[in-house]
Amino acid sequence: MPSPARCSSFVAFALVLAAAGDVAAQSPTAKPPAAPAPAEESEPAPEPPPPPAGTAASTVKTTGTVGAQAPASNGAANIDDTKFATSVTSEPMDATEAEISAGGLFTSGNARSAALTGGGRFRIRRKIHEFQAQLVGNYAQASIRQMDGSRDGQLTAGNVQGRVRYDVYFHPRVTFFTMLTARFDPFLGLNMRMRVDPGFAFYIVNQPKHRLWAEIGYDFLYDQRRVRRGADNTQCPAGTSLVLDVPNTTSAMPTCAARPSVATHSGRVFLGYSNLLSEYVTFTTGIEYIQAFAPFRSNPVETDGGKARSKSWVNWDIALTTALGKRFAFATSFTLRYDNAPLPGIKKLDTITSFSLVFKFI
Repeated sequence: MPSPARCSSFVAFALVLAAAGDVAAQSPTAKPPAAPAPAEESEPAPEPPPPPAGTAASTVKTTGTVGAQAPASNGAANIDDTKFATSVTSEPMDATEAEISAGGLFTSGNARSAALTGGGRFRIRRKIHEFQAQLVGNYAQASIRQMDGSRDGQLTAGNVQGRVRYDVYFHPRVTFFTMLTARFDPFLGLNMRMRVDPGFAFYIVNQPKHRLWAEIGYDFLYDQRRVRRGADNTQCPAGTSLVLDVPNTTSAMPTCAARPSVATHSGRVFLGYSNLLSEYVTFTTGIEYIQAFAPFRSNPVETDGGKARSKSWVNWDIALTTALGKRFAFATSFTLRYDNAPLPGIKKLDTITSFSLVFKFI
């Protein structure tokens, strides 16, 4: 039988082994280093959360030079990066418009007359470039009773005017333009009056329903007069020898000039205003002032009254247009043209009042 001392030593050794096993079980076992994971492609940054419903950014997609804007009158709200935008709600930059207008007046019986007016307009804009073309004509004739009871037709109005214009919108509120205007008007003794007008336009108020702008620039005028070849000039004032072909003039009181053509250099200012009064009614007006500086005064022998006058012109247009549907509109317009130094026998002031039906192609 083993001795008690040996049994005690055995028990103590067993307890030491058991404690060492407990410590080994609680200690973490070292693991071999793991192989490096393959590099993953970087993912794009997450988009910011959408703004709350009902805000401008949640209903309008915007790009370009300004932030979100309320939709324009025609529903378009996107602005291309290459276009300029004002700080207010603006119209779409790209636009194409084409329309024609016509009106008339006819009387019979004791008074017999006929008057016609018509015109057309075209406008196209692409980004910062805009082109416009316009043509307007007026014609009127009356039947005059003669002393023997017969009637003779007499021309009472007849003129044609055309205009083309090109604009570059290099700033939200400033444009550079070049405009060419040609006018045929025998009652002014003119085969052609041509004006070339480069300048700058400044948009003081530029909203879809409300616009106010001013223009300033240079004006070159060239008049080609209607000379009646072979006409008797014995009744012409001293210094003039050319008889002009003006309707309803007689050889006893001719309209005369010293030169068949004349050129004038001037300065030009213009102020325009447009207002969409309602969904169907539009009001527009514009006034133009042109002051000559070379020559500053007219030729005395070519001026009514025989006195030199400063050469200046005032043109004023006002119109009220009422939409009758998607394509048709009714327009009422008034035009005033004032010439401070007309030829002898020609009045300073001309006015035209017209009523027209407008048809819009585009």
